[in-house]
Amino acid sequence: MGLLPDAGRRFAVLVGIFALQLAAFVVCVVLLSLGAGTAVLVVGFLVLAAGLLAAGWAARMQRLLLAHAGVDLPPTLPSAPAPGWRGRLRPLTRPQSWRDLLHVLVAFPVSIVTFALAVTWVVGGLGGATFWLWSRALPGDSQGLMALLGHPGRFAEVAFNTVTGVVLLLTAPVVLRGLVGLHAAIATALLVDETPELRERVTALTESRTAAGQAEAHTLRRLERDLHDGPQQRLVRLGMDIAAAGRRLETDPGGARTLLDEALQQSQDALAEIRNLSRGIAPPILDEQGLAAAVTALAARGSVPTTVDVDPVRLSGPARHAAYFVVAEALTNVEKHSGATRAAVEVRPVDQGWGPAVAVIVSDDGLGGASTARGHGLAGLADRLTGVDGTLAITSPAGGPTQLTAVLPQQAQD
Repeated sequence: MGLLPDAGRRFAVLVGIFALQLAAFVVCVVLLSLGAGTAVLVVGFLVLAAGLLAAGWAARMQRLLLAHAGVDLPPTLPSAPAPGWRGRLRPLTRPQSWRDLLHVLVAFPVSIVTFALAVTWVVGGLGGATFWLWSRALPGDSQGLMALLGHPGRFAEVAFNTVTGVVLLLTAPVVLRGLVGLHAAIATALLVDETPELRERVTALTESRTAAGQAEAHTLRRLERDLHDGPQQRLVRLGMDIAAAGRRLETDPGGARTLLDEALQQSQDALAEIRNLSRGIAPPILDEQGLAAAVTALAARGSVPTTVDVDPVRLSGPARHAAYFVVAEALTNVEKHSGATRAAVEVRPVDQGWGPAVAVIVSDDGLGGASTARGHGLAGLADRLTGVDGTLAITSPAGGPTQLTAVLPQQAQD
């Protein structure tokens, strides 16, 4: 932005703030005085509430004016609406409403000073710099400051006013910026109510961390159950077959060989099940070669033909692991329950309004009916995503197709 446009914008903002605060001060003082005087009646409280609403309106206008000068204040979260008389009297019980009123009472006298200084620097500077031009219209016997200081004469008067005007104009951008900064500091102290926003953020973080803990607990229980029902049983069977083969080795070599063949098959099946279980655990390829390579390897191991399209994205470590887990669980569900003939995995950047994000989409042409309800294969995905500030949506009507969409925040650029 140019220096002169910035200075002109700030001067206009200071003039607007003075006009706004003058009107707000008059309205608020009148309404509050009238309301306090009639507080013994119900109507007095309504008048007081109206005065606080006027202060709130002035606060919103002050935000807009400061935003025009390049100062953006965080928005104040609105209070929850209430019906009837309770809603009309809500400003009386809202702390921020009284802070808005205090802002009017403080900002009005400050705006008088800043308006006077702004006009002095801008109008006085322009008048002084052009004094040589318009001073010709002054009466010939007029006496200026230099004459009073003992230096009469037009040359001294023009020189003094011109130099003063130029100095005022050169320093005006800095002065105007400081005056706007003063109003911004007052507004930040009184109009920015971060308590509800911080409380909401803490609540969201608490919920996300709780969800992450629940997701980890669910994953550990599922892993323990799958190990117990799969590889552990096969390894027990393997041990029994080897022991039985050892007993028959001398008396029944043929039977012993059969048992050893079965034991070999049990070991291969156990190894295959362990590999399948490891899909939900981040493999080294995820950290070494990235999400695209890990998802491609994951899709290649399945029996359902799966296309993979992964755009370059930036995810934090926990978010990258969560994205991999989502794909692993979704493809496992496709293998076991969907009856699909083909599937697809897409990872692409999206804009969610609140900032850059990454969408992980897994779709198939199966029978549908996928759900995150307890007892289903996709249970726990939503909690895991909540732990990294992500969301999950599933569209899976009866008869298919099924589409699972996980959205995770994208890591900011370095």
